[in-house]
Amino acid sequence: MGGKSVLVVGDDGVDPATLESALAETPASITQLSDLTALFDTLTRSMFHALVLPAIVDGQSGTDIAYGVRNLFPDLPVIIAGEDPSAVPDGLDVTAVESSTRLEDNVAEAVRDSLDGEPPSVAGRPPSPMETLLLSLFNELPDHLYAKDDDARHVLMGRGFNEPTDRLGRTDVEVPELADEHAKAALRDEMDVIEGNTDRIEVEEFLNLGATYVRTRKMPWYDAAGEIQGIVGHTQDITERKLREHAFRRQHERMVKVALVASHELRNELQIAYGRLEDMAGCDDAAADIEESLSNVSTIIDTVVELSTSDPNGPLQHDEIEQIPKQKHVWLSRLSREVWDTLADSRASLTFDGDTRIVADQESTGLLLQILFQNALEHAGPSVTVTVGTTDDGFFAADDGPGIDVEPPERVFDAGHSAVAENTGFGLYVARRVAADQGWTLSMSDSESGGARFNIGNVDCQD
Repeated sequence: MGGKSVLVVGDDGVDPATLESALAETPASITQLSDLTALFDTLTRSMFHALVLPAIVDGQSGTDIAYGVRNLFPDLPVIIAGEDPSAVPDGLDVTAVESSTRLEDNVAEAVRDSLDGEPPSVAGRPPSPMETLLLSLFNELPDHLYAKDDDARHVLMGRGFNEPTDRLGRTDVEVPELADEHAKAALRDEMDVIEGNTDRIEVEEFLNLGATYVRTRKMPWYDAAGEIQGIVGHTQDITERKLREHAFRRQHERMVKVALVASHELRNELQIAYGRLEDMAGCDDAAADIEESLSNVSTIIDTVVELSTSDPNGPLQHDEIEQIPKQKHVWLSRLSREVWDTLADSRASLTFDGDTRIVADQESTGLLLQILFQNALEHAGPSVTVTVGTTDDGFFAADDGPGIDVEPPERVFDAGHSAVAENTGFGLYVARRVAADQGWTLSMSDSESGGARFNIGNVDCQD
């Protein structure tokens, strides 16, 4: 049988010394690994012919760990010590040995049986440069890299965001720290890739975890025959980039406001100047020169307004605009948080009552949310709490302010209507127009706390 190597994981399961004694008649060496996070590094860089896992190691199920091992080292015999064989899921090719007073003897027997077979083709040989290269990529890249099998269960994880074993054997819906809506959407995305319905997923999210804003890409994982056997994922922390975008958006909005206020005042002065010009009858040459100058000033004002209110990234040509897909999937929480961070200070707060992905023009929807949030800040004060949540056919934005006392309530959407003296009264009018442009409805009702609630309906949401 030749010299064989057995890797035993953990300190509280099988006693390595006792196991080695039980294997005295078998030419096999025992290596103990206390640090579970080094499991895949150890299996990749060294040669082993069998793996012994405890039923529970570092608070994790040995069965879950075995999912990852079997996908990456499919012919490596795995023995789970102290596990009820009936608890092992169907399709997971491992040997479970029940707890007993003869645990080490029974495990030794299972190890001997496994060593009698063909040696494992991957774990039983030195690693290739490609294997060590990919392992280094998973370990050293600061982003989150991971691989999942054809049931979307984690089988390998990098060290970017998590410990490399804390989700093994689990789908996202079984990971407790992930929001339910996000986990279900992630699982749907992954199954679409696995089943060949799409070749790539890319989405940005807002999460209440260590990384606030993330961008995730998911692609097929192909086996040696070119068949899809799972997915490979890459999640990147884009929080710093988003914060820079927020700062730029605030700067752009200040510029727009300055330009609009200045243009309003300048046009008033132009009206006065044109009025005085009419009194200059008989001074044809002078009047013509003055009128031409005033016309030039008016043109300059129009140009300043156009430039300040255009896309901050620069104007696009018509053929470029047609190539940009305006409607796309966007998380309601992520877009809401981005808009909120450009408007409110620390006294106000934004909360969420559910989340969903909507199919929307991100820029238009951002403008709609901006108007609704500004309305809450203006009417309910700087310490307002705004809640964004989901409904059966869309979403809502509600505040805890005094509400809007208008009869009939629909008047709030009239052009020019305002309860704040310095406002133009066009905000909610524009919001309803923006919603209608996407085929949505916008209505107002009372929130649970007595404030204002705006309901956006007829929205294409991904359940």
